[in-house]
Amino acid sequence: MTEKDIKDKSEQIIEALTDLSLGKEPHLLSNESFRKLGNHPNFQQIKNIYLAYLQTFDGKIDTPEKIKLLFDLRMKINELFD
Repeated sequence: MTEKDIKDKSEQIIEALTDLSLGKEPHLLSNESFRKLGNHPNFQQIKNIYLAYLQTFDGKIDTPEKIKLLFDLRMKINELFD
């Protein structure tokens, strides 16, 4: 999986998490992440990892350390979802 693939997939998962939290429900044409996330065995872990990231996020990604934290978040989310 390339870095772009990891980025795109993790963004889909986070968007699905956001949609679910707003009460939206997946339908036949929804992407795979949205259809599967609500019943995924690692749903709680994915949610908790994202929440932990948000609690430390200060609104900008402007240092190498913050870039690494974002990349690590993406990797963890993808690993848990796959």
